[in-house]
Amino acid sequence: MNMPPFALVLTAAGSSLRFSSAFPEGMAVKKEFLQIEGHSVLYRAAEPFYELPSLQAVVVTCRPGAEDETLVAMEDLVDVASVPLLFIQGGETRQESVRLALERLSSLDLDFDFVAVHDGARPYVRPELVIRTLATAFTHGAAIPATTVTDSIRRIDAHGKIVECVDRRGLVRVQTPQVFRFDNLLEAHRLADGTMATDDAEVYMAAGGSVYVLEGDESNTKITYEADIPDAREQVLRYIEDREKGRDDRAHDELFRRLLNTPEVEG
Repeated sequence: MNMPPFALVLTAAGSSLRFSSAFPEGMAVKKEFLQIEGHSVLYRAAEPFYELPSLQAVVVTCRPGAEDETLVAMEDLVDVASVPLLFIQGGETRQESVRLALERLSSLDLDFDFVAVHDGARPYVRPELVIRTLATAFTHGAAIPATTVTDSIRRIDAHGKIVECVDRRGLVRVQTPQVFRFDNLLEAHRLADGTMATDDAEVYMAAGGSVYVLEGDESNTKITYEADIPDAREQVLRYIEDREKGRDDRAHDELFRRLLNTPEVEG
């Protein structure tokens, strides 16, 4: 079958709290902006979708004040003229951020039936997984990749005491991209009204939708902790240094422009 036309929402508006918790105060850098083998995490999360000719548009959610850094992290994907690329500020919750992205997509004069929502911190996604998820969503209306739970599961209380041995049969670990019929997901998010859902499948199901699971990819992991990027600490130090230098350069350029535009005062 031909792949149905689809849009991509790439989520990068989170706070990266778990990743940044290992660093001293003042060293907070979003994990999506760091690099793995020469490319940013965000670029690697987005690029496989661009390999599919049915991609119609991309919306990237970003934290307020980080628009420029998010754009830079997309590298040369910003030059792909055939695919509109938009950046929007995220909301207070993940659900709100995705809803804002979907609303922006709905305002575009483009023809697509499906939308994929993908974590900007999942840099190991492969085109093959995107294709299989799209195909499953085409059949069922909503699809998410997942892997089986192989470890024993225990529930503990606030003190660390085991209070329940959980049966792992039927349990899965969900991944992104998650793909839905666009109109249905947009309506589900409009009904959600700021809920603290952890993913879009939860939002979709809360609105009465059915979501189907396909086999995920064990390599499609999410960057969560410092150890997930081997040289993260060195990169963070360089990134902060370059960022501060860039801010100083922009401030100097702005001052220079103001001086050039200041009328000469007659003495």
